[in-house]
Amino acid sequence: MERSAAYSGILGAILFVLSGVLPGQFPPVSATSAEMAAFLSTHTFGMALGAWLAVPAVAFILWFAYGLFDYLRDASDGDRSLGQWGRGGAVIWGALTLASSALLAAAAIRSPGATAVLPTLYVFDVVLFVFSMGAFAAFAFGVAHESRRKGLMPGWLNLFGYLVFIVDFVYTLSVFATSDTWGVAGYGTYVTPILSGVWVLIASIVLMVSVPRNTA
Repeated sequence: MERSAAYSGILGAILFVLSGVLPGQFPPVSATSAEMAAFLSTHTFGMALGAWLAVPAVAFILWFAYGLFDYLRDASDGDRSLGQWGRGGAVIWGALTLASSALLAAAAIRSPGATAVLPTLYVFDVVLFVFSMGAFAAFAFGVAHESRRKGLMPGWLNLFGYLVFIVDFVYTLSVFATSDTWGVAGYGTYVTPILSGVWVLIASIVLMVSVPRNTA
C-alpha cells in the first residue's frame, strides 16, 4: 500500500470531522420555517466553511479508499466482489456528501428565507447526508470484513469497522423516526461523521506503520 494513501486518509478524516461539526447542531425537521431561516442566518460562516471542507475531505478519503482496496485486492486469493462493493460504497458516499454540501453552501451564500419551500429543501439536504452515511457503512463493512478474512489489520480495528457499519446503517433508519432526537437531524448528524472520521484516521495510522509501502 502506498504511504501517500495513508497520509491522505489521515488528512481526509480530520477534514471530514471538521466539515460535519462546523455548521453546528441543525434544528429538528419539526422546526418552523422561521426557526430554520434563523439558524441559516446565524450559522452562515460555519455552514460555508464546513461545505467547502467537504470537497477536499471526499477527495482525500477516496484516495485512501482506493489505495486500501487495491491493497486488499492484491492480498486476495478468492472472491473480490466484497471489496468492489465497498469501493462502490465509498464512491457513492463521496457523491452524496458533495451533493449535500453543495446545498448547504448554496443556503449559506443565499438563504431562501422563511419561505414555504425552506423546510422541504432543508429536509432534502439532511436526508442526502443520512443516505451518504449509509453508503459509508458499506465502505466500512467492506474494509472490515475483507481485512478480517485475510488477517490484514488488527482484530480490534476490524471490530471498530463493524461498529461504524452498524452505527451508520442504523442512522439511515432515522428517516422513519418520529422523535426529533433520533430523527434525521438528531444526534446522528454529529455521531456518524465523528465516529466514521475517527475510524478512517486510526485505520490510516495503523496501515501507515504496519503495512510495507510500495512507494515513498
